[in-house]
Amino acid sequence: MVKAMAFRSFAAKLRPSLGLALLASSPVTLATPPELYVGFGPRYSDNIARRADQQQSDIENRFTLRGNYQTDPGKCIASANGELSYSVYSQNTYEPQTGINAGITGSCELAQGLSWEVDNQTREYTRTRRLSNTPDNRTRKNVFRTGPSYLWQLSLLDSVQLSSSYENTEYNDLSDPSRNNNSTLSYPDSDRFIGAIAWSHLFSPDFSAGLSASVSDAELDTGAQIRTSTLSGTFSKRWATTALSGSLGVSEINTTLGSFEQNSGGVVGDLNLTRSLNSGGTLYLRASREFTDRASNYDIRFNEFTFELEESNTLEATSIETGLDKIFSNGDSLSVSAFANRSDYLGARSVAGGRRDGTGVRVGYTRQLTPKLSAVASGEYELLTYKADQADYQTTGLDLGLTYRSSRRLEWAARVGRYERDSDIETQTYDENWVQLSVDYRLL
Repeated sequence: MVKAMAFRSFAAKLRPSLGLALLASSPVTLATPPELYVGFGPRYSDNIARRADQQQSDIENRFTLRGNYQTDPGKCIASANGELSYSVYSQNTYEPQTGINAGITGSCELAQGLSWEVDNQTREYTRTRRLSNTPDNRTRKNVFRTGPSYLWQLSLLDSVQLSSSYENTEYNDLSDPSRNNNSTLSYPDSDRFIGAIAWSHLFSPDFSAGLSASVSDAELDTGAQIRTSTLSGTFSKRWATTALSGSLGVSEINTTLGSFEQNSGGVVGDLNLTRSLNSGGTLYLRASREFTDRASNYDIRFNEFTFELEESNTLEATSIETGLDKIFSNGDSLSVSAFANRSDYLGARSVAGGRRDGTGVRVGYTRQLTPKLSAVASGEYELLTYKADQADYQTTGLDLGLTYRSSRRLEWAARVGRYERDSDIETQTYDENWVQLSVDYRLL
């Protein structure tokens, strides 16, 4: 444990220098110009705390800084995007809040076939979906990964990919919304070492298949050690307008903490399908089933999936998502997605316990009214079911708005919306109406 803490301290010092070195070594010429925006968006809510009773109105004054950056292809490539925010509440319902959702990825070619990769993702998360999505029920998760990757070309048809990486996951402390005091919860950070090997054979110019094996060793601050081993067959196939890839195999996850030991395993796999439509749209399907732990980056790879942080460390996670993205000839755009996920917590200790199922759909549409004026509309529906107490949570959201681009750099927006939540637990049922005005200015 002391060794892991010492390494984490060293890695924390190393992390900024790796990112700076990666960006400094990247070519100066950009594939696309960098973008940087500042914004201000006051949001009025008639139920800012999203409560079933004692509803309170307030205005959240939100300041944002967002941008993206991408280098040209070269020996070193890097990309960064994200948003920083700072919110102040007029009626002091909550203390001022700082938020961040950002990511940076990069890779440098050190020698023929050998590269060093860096990835850092920071996200704001809901601690438990049983409670309302408010500042008191959020935490921040940062996942940093770095390590070498080597592509060994055995022949024109066969290749072997070797990779190893160190991964660190950190959570922020946060207030515990289930208590009536100022206590905080601290979720266990982790150090993880990952090794993987994959062999691939090219059967034709558009079809390949092979085998892959990986081992992940994670150690949490609590002293718990989690080892995940996976062996899979892989494939990839391309057609003129369609790409299909995936894997199928077996996995085992072992957790030890002192004298306690737990083993689970079973069939795992993933599937990725994309198809380009002649009308200018793209259909996609993504699915995954794996054994993992809540300190992993699974919820970053599948955005609609969230961990119940009050549950046990390890779980069987299953996610599927399908959707359509389409841009019409008149400039209108449509986005539709449907998703389903299941969390089977292994050895769950909390009252929530066991299994959680989630299904939902999201729709967004933008209508170009004039070259400068657009109408936007979006809607969402989600159903969460907890097996332990057969509790259901249904959430529905709808918002409408207008955006006006007064110049190349300046954009104005106005939106109105309603959010409803129904539950078998009466205290978790609420509705919220809100209005938001915003202005964004492009600095770069």
